[in-house]
Amino acid sequence: MNRKTLIFEVQDLKKVYNQRNVLQIGRLQIHKGTIYGIVGPVGSGKTSLLKQLSGIEKPNEGKLLYDGNEFKTSLFGKLKTPDEIKFLSMTDSKSKESVSRFFTSNHGKRSEEIRKQYFNNGFRRFMWDQTVDTLSQGELKWIQHVDALESDPRVLIIDNYGSMLDDEMENDISNRLRRMNRNLGTTIVVSATNPARIQKLVSVMIFLDKGHIAKIRSASQNKRPQRNQGRQNQRRNRN
Repeated sequence: MNRKTLIFEVQDLKKVYNQRNVLQIGRLQIHKGTIYGIVGPVGSGKTSLLKQLSGIEKPNEGKLLYDGNEFKTSLFGKLKTPDEIKFLSMTDSKSKESVSRFFTSNHGKRSEEIRKQYFNNGFRRFMWDQTVDTLSQGELKWIQHVDALESDPRVLIIDNYGSMLDDEMENDISNRLRRMNRNLGTTIVVSATNPARIQKLVSVMIFLDKGHIAKIRSASQNKRPQRNQGRQNQRRNRN
């Protein structure tokens, strides 16, 4: 195995919450520039695995390597997650700032281009001037997806993919994720309880059952994209 193609490597990982073993994975390899789906029922360990990959939580035992190295820690033992990894989970927000101000704060001068791309038709036009705390769960999820896409991460991790999004939103996000993967070589990891939800998006499915990997399968409906090698390491300028 050429480890230069790996971005994550899990070795004998174990995670315990309140004396309950929620993850026990002997070996898992995730390759650069590939779209993975983590599939399993509620309580199978999907979110916990994504938090390990994102550097949000430490395993109790074993190793998780990112680019061949474990995540760095601060003097107080807190993990220092690289900025190039973006983790998207379902969260509420009490922010009183407007959606337009949120994108201006996070993306600077690109906020106007973001408005034109994502908020220029249908009901989304009215979201731009709303405050974040007044958004519905679905609208907030949309905002979070747009922010993640426009942050241009090297690794994008999305928990409970497609949850709260309508069909139009989900199709739009899926198309943009595929383009990001194809044009920039972004590694993408998404989770879902239903494999049908992500089968057309991902190249590889990892099935979890009670914290263990039950099987790994190719998603036959979706061939691995041929990335533009000239753009794989080229990232958009940030303002």
